[in-house]
Amino acid sequence: MVNFPVSSLSGVAASFFFFILLTRRQSDDFRVLGPAQPILARVGEDALLTCHILPKRTVMHMEVRWYRLEPDAPVCVLREGAEATEVQMEEYRGRVEWLEDGVAEGRVALKIRNVQPSDSGQYQCRFQEGIYCAEASLLLEVADLGSAPNIHLEGSVESGVQLVCTAKGWFPEPQVYWEDLQGEELLTVSEHHVQDEDGLFYVEDTLVVRNASAETVSCVIYNPILNEEKRSVLDIPEKLQTELAFLKVIGPSRPVLVRVGEDTQFTCHLSPEANAQSMEVRWVRSHHYPAVHVHVDGDPVSGEQMAEYRGRTVLVSDAIQEGRLTLQILHARPSDDGQYRCLFEKDGVYQEASVDLKVVGLGSPPLITTERLKGGDTRLMCSSHGWFPQPHVQWRDMDGKPIPAFSEAMTQDSHGLFHVETYLVTNISAVNVTCSFSSPLLSEEKTATFSLSESKMTFLWKILLILGLLLAALIGLIRRKKL
Repeated sequence: MVNFPVSSLSGVAASFFFFILLTRRQSDDFRVLGPAQPILARVGEDALLTCHILPKRTVMHMEVRWYRLEPDAPVCVLREGAEATEVQMEEYRGRVEWLEDGVAEGRVALKIRNVQPSDSGQYQCRFQEGIYCAEASLLLEVADLGSAPNIHLEGSVESGVQLVCTAKGWFPEPQVYWEDLQGEELLTVSEHHVQDEDGLFYVEDTLVVRNASAETVSCVIYNPILNEEKRSVLDIPEKLQTELAFLKVIGPSRPVLVRVGEDTQFTCHLSPEANAQSMEVRWVRSHHYPAVHVHVDGDPVSGEQMAEYRGRTVLVSDAIQEGRLTLQILHARPSDDGQYRCLFEKDGVYQEASVDLKVVGLGSPPLITTERLKGGDTRLMCSSHGWFPQPHVQWRDMDGKPIPAFSEAMTQDSHGLFHVETYLVTNISAVNVTCSFSSPLLSEEKTATFSLSESKMTFLWKILLILGLLLAALIGLIRRKKL
C-alpha cells in the first residue's frame, strides 16, 4: 500500500477544486454587444437603446444597468426583472421604459421618451451575474432642425448694408453661411451662437453687403448629423423699398443715469411719426437673443428674455400708435450698466437707436483705522464699500494737498459693488489727514478726517476711564469686606 503525504493530497484537492471553479467560471462568462452604428433620434421623439449578450441566455436573474458616466448614477437599473427606480438619475425618472420581449434570449431594450438635447452622448449597457460583469458602449446622437433662417436688413453702415440672419431651435450647433446669387460663399462679419434653456441653439450671423443696389443673398443653416439644411433668400433692393426703411429710430441724446436700486426708463420713437402697433420692438444689449425685452403686436414675449431681466422690465406703450415706446427697468443693478439698443422691425427690416445707461452706487462713509508699526510708524487704513463704478480715492493733508497712498486694494462683491481699502504710512507724531471717495459720474464725495494727536488723546481718555472703573470696583470690594 502506497502512502501519500497529507500535504500532497491537499495540493491535489486544491488543484482539482480550482479546475472545477475555472471550468464553471468559463462556462458562465459572456460578452455584451451593442449597436455598431450610433442611434439617431430627433428632439421630442423616442429613442430605443438595445444590447444583448452572447452566448444567448435569459437575463431575468441578472442585474442590467444603463448609465452615462458613473455606474452609481444610472439611467435605469433592472434587478430580477424589476426596475430599481430609487437609484435612478432624476432627469430620467418617468422618461424611460424597459421592453422585455427579448429578455429570455439575452436581449434588452431601453426606450427614452421625449428625447432632449441633454440626452445626446455615450451610454453604457452593463450585465452583472454574481461577481462577473461585462458591458458595451453605444452612442445616442440627438439632432433637430430648427426654424428657417430669417434675414433682417439692419440699416446701412459705412461699408455697405448690414444683414442679420437669425434662427432658433437647432441641435447640435449648426453650420451657418451666406451665399450670393451664383452660389459663392460670402464672408460673415460676426457670429453669435448660443444655447437656450432647453439646450437648443440660437444663431445670429451678420453680413455686410457693399453693392446693395443689385444684390440677392441667401442664408443657409445646415445640420451635419441630419445632413439637411434650411435656407432663405433676400432681395436687398426690394427690402430697401419697405416702409420702415424710410424711418429712423431716435433715442435719448444723452446717457441715462440711475442709482443702484432705483428704477429707470428710456424712450425711443420713430421719425417721422408712424404707428408701431404691428411692429416687433426689441430692446437688446449686444445681440438680438436673448433680449432685455421683446414686444410683438402689442404683447411681451417672455420666452426670449434674458434671465436677469425677468420680472424687472415694463414696456410703456401708451403712445405706440405714434411710434413712441418707453422701457422701464426696475431696481437697477451694476450689471445693467452699459449700452442698449432699441430695434423696431417690420417686414424683415430693422431700424435702431442706441442708449447708454450709467448705473452709479454711492458707497458707505469711509472708516479710518490705525495700526502701530515697528520703528514708530503709523499705518492708516481707510475703507468703504458699496461703490459703482470704481470710485476715485484720495488722501489729503490739512491744507487740502494730495498725499500719495502707500497701497490700495479694490474688490467686487457678488452684486458687482466695489469695496475699497487704501493705506497711508506716516511717522509724524501729530498729523491731520482726510480720506475721500468720489464717484466719477456724480459730483459727490464722502470723506473721513483723522487726527493723530486727537487719536492719542482719545486713547488716553479711554485708559483713564478704564483705570477709574477698576479703582471704583476695588473700593467697592474693600467696603464689602469691612462690612
